[in-house]
Amino acid sequence: MSNALEESNTPATSVDTTIDSVPEATTPTTSQSVAPQDNESAADSTTVEEQKKTPLPSLKDLPSLVSKDAFTKTPVSWGPNMKPVAATLMSQTFTSSSSTPGPRRMRSTNIQESFTLDLQSQLSITKPELSRIVLSIKQSLDVSIESTLSKNSRTFLISGVADNVHSAKRELIKKLTKPINDRIQIPTRCKAAVIGSGGKTIREISNKFEVKVNVGKEEIEGSYDEDLDDTATDVSFFGDFESVNLAKAKIMQIVKEETKNATIKVSVTDSLLLPFVQINSIDSIPGTIKCQFFKDTGDIVISGLRDDAKQAKITIQKYLDALANTLTEQKVKIPTKFQFLIDANELKEKFNVTVTFPTAHKDDFVSFAGEEKKVKEAISFARASSKAYVVDSLDIARAHSKNIEHAKNLVLYFMKYNALKTVLDQSPEIQISLPSVEELVLAENDVNINISAKSEDVAKIKAARKDIIGVVNGITPEDTLTVTDLDYDLFHKNIKQILSGLNEKIAFIQLGDYIKGNDSVILMAITSDEDFKPTSEEIKETLQRANGLLNPLREKLNSMSTKVYDLDSAKQEELLSKSSVTLPLIMEDISNEDGNVQFKLHTPENDKLTVRGDEKAVKLVNKAINLIIESPSKKSKITVEVPSNTVSRLIGNKGSNLQNIKDKFDVNVDVPPQESNSKDKQVEITLTGLEYNLNHAKKFVLAEAKKWADIVTKQLVVPAKYYRNLMGPRGSYRTRLQEKYSVFINFPTNGDIVTVRGPSRGVKQAYEELNSLLDFEMENGHKATMQVPAEHVPRVIGKNGDIINDIRAEFGVEMDFLQKNDDEKVKETGLMDLEIVGSRQAIKEAQAKVQQIVSEASDYTNEVLTVDRKYHRTIVGPGGRTLREIISKAGGDEIRNKNVDIPNVNSESDVITVQGPKSFVSKVVKEINKIVEEGENSITRELDIPKERQGALVGPGGVVRRQLETEFNVVVQVPNKDKTGPVTLTGLPENIEKAENKIINEILKDNFDVELEVPAAAHEFVSERGALIQKLRIDESINIKHGNSTKRATKLNRAKLVIPLDRVYPATEEEKSEKVKVTIEELSESAKLEEGNIPWRLTYEPIDISYILADDEETEAKEPKKNTIDEAKKKQALETATKIIEDRVSKAPAAKFVGYVWVSDVKRFNKIIGPGGSNIKQIREATGALINVPRKSDAPNDVVYIRGTKEGVEKAAEMVVKSLKN
Repeated sequence: MSNALEESNTPATSVDTTIDSVPEATTPTTSQSVAPQDNESAADSTTVEEQKKTPLPSLKDLPSLVSKDAFTKTPVSWGPNMKPVAATLMSQTFTSSSSTPGPRRMRSTNIQESFTLDLQSQLSITKPELSRIVLSIKQSLDVSIESTLSKNSRTFLISGVADNVHSAKRELIKKLTKPINDRIQIPTRCKAAVIGSGGKTIREISNKFEVKVNVGKEEIEGSYDEDLDDTATDVSFFGDFESVNLAKAKIMQIVKEETKNATIKVSVTDSLLLPFVQINSIDSIPGTIKCQFFKDTGDIVISGLRDDAKQAKITIQKYLDALANTLTEQKVKIPTKFQFLIDANELKEKFNVTVTFPTAHKDDFVSFAGEEKKVKEAISFARASSKAYVVDSLDIARAHSKNIEHAKNLVLYFMKYNALKTVLDQSPEIQISLPSVEELVLAENDVNINISAKSEDVAKIKAARKDIIGVVNGITPEDTLTVTDLDYDLFHKNIKQILSGLNEKIAFIQLGDYIKGNDSVILMAITSDEDFKPTSEEIKETLQRANGLLNPLREKLNSMSTKVYDLDSAKQEELLSKSSVTLPLIMEDISNEDGNVQFKLHTPENDKLTVRGDEKAVKLVNKAINLIIESPSKKSKITVEVPSNTVSRLIGNKGSNLQNIKDKFDVNVDVPPQESNSKDKQVEITLTGLEYNLNHAKKFVLAEAKKWADIVTKQLVVPAKYYRNLMGPRGSYRTRLQEKYSVFINFPTNGDIVTVRGPSRGVKQAYEELNSLLDFEMENGHKATMQVPAEHVPRVIGKNGDIINDIRAEFGVEMDFLQKNDDEKVKETGLMDLEIVGSRQAIKEAQAKVQQIVSEASDYTNEVLTVDRKYHRTIVGPGGRTLREIISKAGGDEIRNKNVDIPNVNSESDVITVQGPKSFVSKVVKEINKIVEEGENSITRELDIPKERQGALVGPGGVVRRQLETEFNVVVQVPNKDKTGPVTLTGLPENIEKAENKIINEILKDNFDVELEVPAAAHEFVSERGALIQKLRIDESINIKHGNSTKRATKLNRAKLVIPLDRVYPATEEEKSEKVKVTIEELSESAKLEEGNIPWRLTYEPIDISYILADDEETEAKEPKKNTIDEAKKKQALETATKIIEDRVSKAPAAKFVGYVWVSDVKRFNKIIGPGGSNIKQIREATGALINVPRKSDAPNDVVYIRGTKEGVEKAAEMVVKSLKN
């Protein structure tokens, strides 16, 4: 090899392959010396030294490194046309008996690599320069380099450590070859990832490979990729070809990672297919692909790995094609009257056939779609099932003297308020079909309601028909009021808002909701079935009152201006119809000024336009219409100058922004070629169209240009794990920020650089919000996963999620189970993963709480007791008090999941179930068994106590009975007031003896402190119909009893008041209008007077009122204290009470006058009573009068009764009237 420049000291056995170096004898071909090597190091190191040109030693002079038979001789052939020949390893046997060990194969980290350079790509350098370059690389990287030269190329062989060999190769290529330019295309969305934060990534690539890399600023025209949903951008490289290739590979690696996932949309354009698309039935879609079908839009969204997503798209398209070939549609003529008998849901479920009912009037064709065979079966089934029904038509237009308009209004009322629901509830077997709005509009003679049911339920059709007739007859035309003076277009929202606040006695229907251009509002007075129908005058007054609520709208309507313009009919349709472009522009201007306006085309004549609205809005419209009339041409032109650097953005991708401008303003936009623009000048854009539209388009273009000229991009480094929280559910947070600040926020599929792009101000604010949210998430976005036994997951979640939601709220964490119960892993392990997200402390506390629940659930047990039903009541106790005490003593107050189930009174079951932690259940069961044991030893004793004295055993609020039961552990049964019978005591014999002794000797014994005799004729006045007795009990702790006269006293206090309604009620309209009437009379002497006296026995009994008013839990927590009588207080209280009673007895003979206060609005009676009865108490004390305010159930219930002296009655009446007016 005469052309060889250098030679490696390490012999070569293969080319272009990483090998384990094996010592091999070769013959050096260049004038270099080879350093001697021993067996241990010869393969791992080489020493290259420059020698003087002296004769080299021959092969025979070198020591033998291997046995002669270790390897076969392998010829060395390398160069441009080399063909590697592998050395053949001979069989070698080593034995322990050998006196001299045989050669061992040694491993090395050295490799050899060869490559070829085309002479055309090499720099023109001299041989000495080449030698210097090679030598420099050899020395700096400690490698061996050999080369051969052929006609068109030069081949290099490099030996040494792997990293050094690769570096040497790059250095050789860099210094020996010409730099090249290369270019690749990448998706535009990958630019940010390639460039990196602040250019970090692209700088690293450029510096590492010493290549100049430039990423294009604009996307390549016409490069849109539908699957990528993106355009392409150029990336150019400049450097040596090896470095360029490495840089390209690195960038393509980034692009591959960025685009490994894709979201592809497939639109189902055939509406017939939509009900039948079942994405889950396509088995050939890989599990890594997520497919979602949105039935409303007809879109199938495919997301996952790009290649798999593309394949899934092809699969879905084939599926849709196949589905389209299997479906057919058949139309069947079915009279409208019977169409409602077809159950579309049932046909879809049974036959997978969809039913489409006609919407046009008098269209009797019903469409059935599905598989051909199934469609025929569905039609046959529909016909057969329809024959089982009977249909009856009720023409409600025959009611009310054939008032067809009223009948139509009634149908709309039935529709809006579901007014026939009560009929359907009474007869669920029937169906009621109301005519459609279109049928109502076209109806001239009849308005039919169809009632259907199965043949065996014909009687129920008749009953429903009768009920509907009753409803129709109950709402007469006189019960309605039609309002026609308010414009629907202008005020329909206001009308709805006002009338929706009315009570349920007034219904309203806006005909404009159903019939286009109809301004009428129907008010209906609805009478409840539970009340009598008001008089016609009352109904009229109610309707007028509701109508009066609309007066502010009428005032607003009257203040509006109206202007009529002469405008060609065709021009009106072209420019001001709802589908036009100009009308929304006008309405936008008016909306910006908070105006309100209405356009009436072809009014009052075909070529006239009427505009009505508030003054400001009409002025704006006047200016717009005049401009349109003066410049009607659509060929007007206007120019707009914008900065050249915003033109591309104004044009948009594939001209999308220009198209939006054209569609929004109906103008043509002419943009000069971009190549003629330079960055330092303005570009003149020409707009052509209607002059009014041009003015708006110009403002829009200038605003957009200003916005795009101010476009900046900011990057935020966000760890990918926080993307989900920053984006929000379904991207809601991102969408909100984008809309709020007019920016675009990009969360890359991979990487951690989130970009915010848009107007500088908006970008800054959006960036700050994102950054703040990121800080919060980083603080509270820690995650922890704990395992929960699957059997206890329901306990952690709780009913309707109550428990897990409470934990979330209490600790401020997010908690989600990562699997479902049917997951295979869960079935295998019996454990489910619970992910908790929040701050570290909150996660720790939430985990502890969950663990506590799991521990409680693990400790949860269930015990069933069979207990004779006669003991159930004893276990529960009065008001459930005993059971609550048992639960509380067992520690149940702190236990959330516990249950003691005792059958209801009406149940025949004798099973008591106790559930909860084991210790709790054990204690409860022990207490229940104790009660049962005591019950078995208990006896029941009857006490013969007079009916009038039995109430003493109950006491105020049941306090006496509770005291007895608690003190002696007995059950006291006292007959209800409306029943007779003995009082029974149940308990242990010794306890009953003690309880009976207290009842006889303390409670029932006639112990009282003072006794007064009150004439029976004055009892009602003195007691103020019981109010005084109650007052003394509360204020002075004085309990008043009447001994054997209790019944008589109660009867006198509850005697029905005699009120002369003919004199009390207002007789004239003038008196009615006053709303309050006072009548004062002297009692007739002929009134029958009660004879004899009634004893008033006063006992001082201080009572712990807080105990009486406490709820059950508080009552259990503490028992009433035995009062220690304060003799001074007792004496004072008795004296006060005695004086009050005697004073009223002395006034009774003079209490011969009564007053009656009639009030139109009984709801105002609460004004008389006052908070807690404070006002009426004040009136009674000030006047000494007896005052009775009626309850709702009293008859009459609108007259206040006053009795006392003449002065007292007059003063009381005055104070009552004053209270009513306050």
